Amino acid sequence: MNFQCKELTISDWELGFTIIFSDSKSSDDQFKSVEDIMNPGKKYLLIQRSYPEEENELDYYFIESSETNTELSPRDKMVVRLSQDKFEIDWSGDHLGIGLDLTDKEQQDLKEAFEVVFKERTILLK
Repeated sequence: MNFQCKELTISDWELGFTIIFSDSKSSDDQFKSVEDIMNPGKKYLLIQRSYPEEENELDYYFIESSETNTELSPRDKMVVRLSQDKFEIDWSGDHLGIGLDLTDKEQQDLKEAFEVVFKERTILLK
């Protein structure tokens, strides 16, 4: 396991959709020193789909992680394994495992995000 998820953020906004797994809670930042905030050392995984501004443009998919520098290429698919206590993802030859402790609603929202929003780029395994 690369890290344990303490905070899951799922955001849908006008020009995109973002999922962030983090090993710390953003509310914890108020108790950190300035040095810790400037050099956080946080572990995270960000998965994003940006919607095009113009009709003839394509959607853009992006993965960023504290654990790897591998980017999602335009033809790659994400292979996702989702269970109640674990999230695993493979992309572009890379692998990341994240421990989960989600509510039923968070679990359902996460599953829906991959089944609906990221459907074209995801192979969802159970």
